Amino acid sequence: MDKDNDSTQAAAKHRVGRPRRGTESARTDTLIGAATRVFLRDGYGGASIDKVASEAGVSTRTIYERFKNKADLLGAVISRLVDRDMATGLATEELDRLEPRQALTVIGQIITGHACDPESAALFRIVATEAQRFPELAAKMRCSAKQRVDDAVARYFRNQVHRGTLTLADPERAASLFLQMVCAELHQCLLFGTADDIANLDITAHLQQVIDIFLNGAVPRSNGRSIAAL
Repeated sequence: MDKDNDSTQAAAKHRVGRPRRGTESARTDTLIGAATRVFLRDGYGGASIDKVASEAGVSTRTIYERFKNKADLLGAVISRLVDRDMATGLATEELDRLEPRQALTVIGQIITGHACDPESAALFRIVATEAQRFPELAAKMRCSAKQRVDDAVARYFRNQVHRGTLTLADPERAASLFLQMVCAELHQCLLFGTADDIANLDITAHLQQVIDIFLNGAVPRSNGRSIAAL
């Protein structure tokens, strides 16, 4: 009996503490994965560093060595989702090789696809509902997600202005407005609608109309080209 107790205590000690295997990046990914599960399960208010440590099988000290607090940890969770999307499209040089209509379609598809992803949608609801009680959460959301996506789209716009394919006095503001046009209806469904409401959205038609409206105010008219053809 004592031998069994010793074995159980040894196993527990091995599970909780500093992760010993893998690279630093892999260990951090493990922590972020555990944090994602806790936030999705318990919400921001119900989550805690203790719960994440238990989920990951590490000590709280291990988490605090990497993240300042709970808000910082959720920021890392959101950043990982954004990085995944940035890597698959928004940060690629391929966008610069596309005509504006094609590039805006790709950007819109990436953004709406991200918003409809179950994990991303759940985290969006958490941030939206908890931001008033936890102001640091809204700040992390702006820094780790919205600003980085805005910057990526603004960078594309600046390049197109330089090439003369778009006329925009303020590419940064234009990027923010374009993304708001893309996301407004979808975010409203995420906050107030049901899964059926989201499923019934015609994302393709919505993006087409958004891009038409945007390009009607951004494409040069002096050369007589048809705006609708771009």
